[in-house]
Amino acid sequence: MTKTSPSRRYRASEKRTATKLQNRAAIEAAAWDIFCTIGMDAANIREIVNRSGVSPGTFYNYFRTKEAIFEVLSQNLLERIRSETQAERAKATSAEELLYLGYQSYLNLVQSIDGALDFIDRNQHHIRSQLYPSPAISGLAADLAQDLHRFVPSPAMSRQDRLLASSIIIAAGAEAVFHVGEKPRMSTESLGKFLTNFMMRGLSEWQSG
Repeated sequence: MTKTSPSRRYRASEKRTATKLQNRAAIEAAAWDIFCTIGMDAANIREIVNRSGVSPGTFYNYFRTKEAIFEVLSQNLLERIRSETQAERAKATSAEELLYLGYQSYLNLVQSIDGALDFIDRNQHHIRSQLYPSPAISGLAADLAQDLHRFVPSPAMSRQDRLLASSIIIAAGAEAVFHVGEKPRMSTESLGKFLTNFMMRGLSEWQSG
C-alpha cells in the first residue's frame, strides 16, 4: 500500500479548509442578500441554499436554522461597529468629541456596508431582541464607559453611572438608525451632530427662552 506523504496530506487539508471557508462565505452572503431584501421572517432556507449555490446538506453542516445564520450576521455587524467606533473614539480630546466621533463612525459604517440599512430596517424586532444580550454590545458599553472615564472621571461620575450613560448613548444611536431606515432624512453628519448635541445638552437646546 502506498502511503500518502505528509506534504500531500497537508495540501489536502488546506484545500478542504479553503472549501469550507468558501462554502460558509457563500451561505452568509446569500443569507445577507435575502435578509436585506425581504427580511428574515419571509426568508426560507431553500432560497438561501439556491442563491448560495451549495447543497442543502452543505448548508446544514454550518447552520441548522435561518435564525442561526441571522444571529451570526447580526453579531458580525455589531462586532464591526464595536471595533471601528472604538478606534475613532480613541482620537477624541473632549467628551463632546468622543460622542461625535463614535456616532459619526457608527453611522458612516452602517451606511457604507452594502445592504446594512435595509438589513436593519427589515429586521428591527429581531435585532432589538439580540441587541442588549449581545456580547458585542456589552463589550461596546464597557469600552465606552472606559472612554468616558478619560473626560468624566470619578468621583464626578461613578462607574455604575458611566455604564448606564454608555447604555443610553448606544441605545440612542440604535434608535436613530431604526428611525432613519432606508431613506435617511438627515445626512450622517447632521444625525451625528444631533445625537451628540442631545446627549450633551438634552432638551435644553430646544427650550424657548
